[in-house]
Amino acid sequence: MKRNKIALNLALFSTGLTGVLVGALVVNKPNMEVNSTSYAAEKSSTKIAISEKSYTSSIKTDTADKLSRDFITISKNVTPAIVAIHSTKIVKQGSNPHQFMDDPYLKKFFGNPNNPNGRKFNPDDEQGSREQGLGSGVIIDKQGIILTNNHVVEGADEISVTLPDKRKFKAKIVGTDPKTDVAVIKLEKASNLPSAKLGDSTKLEVGEWVLAIGNPLGLSSTVTSGIISAKGRADVGVADFEDFIQTDAAINPGNSGGALVNLDGEVIGINTAIASKTGGYMGIGFAIPSNMAKKVMNDLVNKGKVTRGFLGIQIQNMNDSIAKRLKLDDSSKGIIVGEVTKGSPAEKSGIQPYDAIIELNGNPVYDVSSFRNTIASNDPGQTVKLGIIRDGKRVNASIKLAELDTNKIASANAGDQAQETEMSLNLGFNVESITKEMLKELGINKTVKGIIVTSIDPSSSAAESGLGRGDIIQEMNRVKIVTESDYNKVAKEVKKGDSILLKVLRNGQPLLLAFTYQ
Repeated sequence: MKRNKIALNLALFSTGLTGVLVGALVVNKPNMEVNSTSYAAEKSSTKIAISEKSYTSSIKTDTADKLSRDFITISKNVTPAIVAIHSTKIVKQGSNPHQFMDDPYLKKFFGNPNNPNGRKFNPDDEQGSREQGLGSGVIIDKQGIILTNNHVVEGADEISVTLPDKRKFKAKIVGTDPKTDVAVIKLEKASNLPSAKLGDSTKLEVGEWVLAIGNPLGLSSTVTSGIISAKGRADVGVADFEDFIQTDAAINPGNSGGALVNLDGEVIGINTAIASKTGGYMGIGFAIPSNMAKKVMNDLVNKGKVTRGFLGIQIQNMNDSIAKRLKLDDSSKGIIVGEVTKGSPAEKSGIQPYDAIIELNGNPVYDVSSFRNTIASNDPGQTVKLGIIRDGKRVNASIKLAELDTNKIASANAGDQAQETEMSLNLGFNVESITKEMLKELGINKTVKGIIVTSIDPSSSAAESGLGRGDIIQEMNRVKIVTESDYNKVAKEVKKGDSILLKVLRNGQPLLLAFTYQ
C-alpha cells in the first residue's frame, strides 16, 4: 500500500513537471517564431514592423556611438596640450590689495575672485601680498610656445604652467596684444611637448559640433561639448578687434585661453569670454577665431609686435535713412565713409566722404566690424580692392595698405545725450556757435569748425537718428557748416518729407546721421 502511494506520487510529479515544460515552450513560442524564417504569413506585417523598429534603433545607436568615439579620440589627442596657467602679481604696500582681482577680466574668467588660496594682504608686509589667478592655454609647438588670452597673464609678475601629466614649468611672456586679447607665452627649459594643431576657422559652419577644453574653476582637463551657435560676433566689449565664434559648449571661469576644437581635432578657437548675469555658464561663450589668433601669434613671435593694415578712413554702418539720402538701392549691405585721413592710402587712392563701400576683395561688405577686421588682418604693403558706390555710380579702387598705429584707433559710438527742452527750430533741435568754453567743456583741445547742438526734442526724428546735445554739426546735406548762418540757409530749404544728412563730431570722432523731416 505504501509502495503504491509512493508510485502514485511519483507519477503525479512527473505529469506536473511535463506540463510545466510544455507550458514554457508554448509561452516562448511566439518569440521563437519572430526570429524564425518560417514565421506564418499572417504574421508578416508584425514581423516587418518589429524589423523596422530594430533597424531605426540601430542607426541611432551607430550615430551616437560614432560621435561618442570621436569625442573620446579628440579628448585623448588634444587634452595633453591644454595647460593650466597660474599667474601671480605682487601687490605692494599701499596699493589696493584687491586691485589685481578687480580687473573685470580676472573677475569674470579667472578662478575664485575672492582668492581663497592666496595670502591675505598685510599692510605691515613690505613685500606686499600675492594675488593669484588661474586660466588655460594651448601648446602650439613642442618647444613650449603657448597661446592664451592677454587677460590671463596681463600684469603678472610670475607665471607657472602645469601640464595634464602634472609636470610644472616656469613661463615668460613672449608678447601680448590687448587689441585682440591674445597673448603668447613660452615655457622655460621645455622640449618635446604634446602640441595641438591650429585649424582654419574660416571653414566653420553654424551647427557644427565642437569641444571646449580647459580648466574651469580649477578643474583640470575638463572637456565639454556643444555646437557653433554663431560666427562673427562683434561689439561684445572684450577687445578692440572682435570676430568671435559663439558656442554653447559649457565655458566657465578658468576656461579662458583654452581650446575650442572641431571634430577633426583641430583648435579653431581660443576660449575668451562668457555672456552671463551670474558670472557662470549660461549657454553663451565666445572664442577668438584660430586664424586671428595665429596671425597675432606669428607677429609676436617673429616681429615682436603685431602689425596691421591701415586704410585711413572713418566708417560707420549703413541704415535706411542714410541709404535713402545717398540714393542707394540696398540698405542691407555696405558701409559709409564719414571722413578720410589726410595723407592716408585711402586719400591717395581717391576715396571720398559719403562713399558707400559695398565690396572688399570681391566679397560683399555688410558691417563695419567685419570690414575693419579684414583690413587689419592684412599686413602693411598688401593691396586690397574696394567696390564703391559714389553718387549712384560704381567706382573701383585698389589701395596699398600702410601700417596701423593702434594707439590712434577710434570708433564712432553713438552716445545718448538727448535732453528734453522746448524747441525754437522746427527741425527738432537748437544750435549755437561754438565757443572756447564749450570746447573745453567737451574736452576738445583743438580748433573745431561747426555749430553745436544745445538742445533737442526727444520725440523728434533727429533724436531718433541719434543726434544729441553736444554734437557738433560740420556738414548738413553735404554742405559745410561753419556758422549759424550757414546752417540756417540749408535748414530753410528743407521741406517736410525731405531726408536730412548730417555730419557731426562726437567725442572727437566724425559720425554720419540721417533722418526724415516730419
